[in-house]
Amino acid sequence: MSPVTEQWDEVLRTHLALGEERSPVLAAAAFSAEAGFFAVAGRGGADGWPYFRSMAHAPGAGGTGPERPDDVEALCTVCEEAVHPRGLWIAGLPWQRESRELVSDAVTGRDLELALLRQGDRAMWVVRTERGVCAFVLVDGDSEANLSEARSLTLEFDSFLVGQGY
Repeated sequence: MSPVTEQWDEVLRTHLALGEERSPVLAAAAFSAEAGFFAVAGRGGADGWPYFRSMAHAPGAGGTGPERPDDVEALCTVCEEAVHPRGLWIAGLPWQRESRELVSDAVTGRDLELALLRQGDRAMWVVRTERGVCAFVLVDGDSEANLSEARSLTLEFDSFLVGQGY
């Protein structure tokens, strides 16, 4: 793991409470269209990659599923085009956009694009800064409390990104 990836892995864990047992976040990813994934992290040190990348389509996995663009490529497209109303495929599963809003960062005034995606009874917040950095935050369970708390953590994380110049 590169030093940059390790740094961003720790940033995700800290800002999204992934080290806490009762975190409302199951896994998260931070991505830059320019630099690729900064990090993918799961709660409690678990591997977060299976939530964001289809292992059946990973190189060398020998998957036999339908041909689809690589999930990382799909995430890059999301960053470039915003969250498309038709949704997207993440880890081989279709996610539908339920809502989308523009939120201004309280400190800098920069716009953050926030979308709620759903796949069955699972929910994920996707947020994008003006500079093309995306964060994907998978909510643990489908309770309104977890959904609301994960939204707050997602916005705080993106305020941190904006404050860092992203």
